[in-house]
Amino acid sequence: MIFIDEKTIDWAVDLVLDSEEHDDELWQTIEEQQPGVLAYLLDEEQNAFTETEREYMLNLLMIMWAAIRKKEAAPVAPIDPQALADAEERNWEQLEAQSSTKFKERIDVFFENTDQEDLLAFLEDAMLEDEESPMTKEGREPMFVLLKSVVDCF
Repeated sequence: MIFIDEKTIDWAVDLVLDSEEHDDELWQTIEEQQPGVLAYLLDEEQNAFTETEREYMLNLLMIMWAAIRKKEAAPVAPIDPQALADAEERNWEQLEAQSSTKFKERIDVFFENTDQEDLLAFLEDAMLEDEESPMTKEGREPMFVLLKSVVDCF
């Protein structure tokens, strides 16, 4: 996948936050072109999230998808759910090998050998707890790993 820069991510955030029409279009293209991603993220086994967190995760997916579609000239190949499961397993192995208990320090390992640093930084920022964030402490690592796995497969 081509590098997704911060400027493109900011453009995608504005696109998703500014218009329900764009949300409908993005959602339709994800459903048509990436049914495996949706099936994987919406699998009932992914019950580690509250309903609000699940909605937030899907919004983050739309933002990532908008940014990728803007940068990629060629169509993005459909992702197989098994490839996502394999990527998730590798990511959990890396995360569990970390000795720190602080979220930001634990996910540093993912920034060491990535060509998508801006996209991962966006996801990291989205996982941080603040007054307006729907993220719980319990949900942020699983959601980061799931969305990082999607990035790996794109």
